[in-house]
Amino acid sequence: MKMRALNHLNIIVSNVERSSAFYEDLFGMERLWREGDFVFLRCGDTDLALTGGIPRVDEKFHMGFRVDSRAEVDAWLEEVRRSGVALSHGPKDYGNYYTFSCRDPDGYAVEIYWEAEPRGRTGAPE
Repeated sequence: MKMRALNHLNIIVSNVERSSAFYEDLFGMERLWREGDFVFLRCGDTDLALTGGIPRVDEKFHMGFRVDSRAEVDAWLEEVRRSGVALSHGPKDYGNYYTFSCRDPDGYAVEIYWEAEPRGRTGAPE
């Protein structure tokens, strides 16, 4: 048996409305629905769910958003800087991988990157 796709990632946040606004305003995610202390945001083919509670942030945990070009990484970098969100890593150019990271209101790392040879869903070796 094989899973069809990863549908969503659910993270625990201290303030659902604040975190939802962060992802909607900065990254353009669309709010699909909210029920109590739970918000579901659309992000391409994999959605982000936010549940109210005590965040469990680990420094190694992060979410990555792949974009189509170095120029797009630079555009997102400028947008993040313009929004006043501090960078936690980069920008860093590894030649075939260009990246930076920031942190959301609870400290979860958010990476924006471009890679010449996608290692994820599109282009992963079979």
